Amino acid sequence: MLAGRFAQVMEFLSLLLIVFGIFALCQSFSQGLYSHGLAILFLGWVGYTIWSHRKPVRPNIAEGNPQKTIDGRPPLEVTIAGGLGNDQSETSL
Repeated sequence: MLAGRFAQVMEFLSLLLIVFGIFALCQSFSQGLYSHGLAILFLGWVGYTIWSHRKPVRPNIAEGNPQKTIDGRPPLEVTIAGGLGNDQSETSL
């Protein structure tokens, strides 16, 4: 799995490629740039689709890095009392 910062940079570069592809299609001074504009736009779109749908990188708990939510707090632990039948033990999710 790739680092989160690398994926953010690739996502930003894909956005720049999309903007450049739109510029290439709208400009009127270079036939070569115009003829490749749609391919540039398509590559930027595919790159953005790939990099924006990646799974976020989570720290490994076994290495001593506790999981945290986006705002820096530890995640909630839900405990369900009871269960099936008369067993009154607690189950942690």
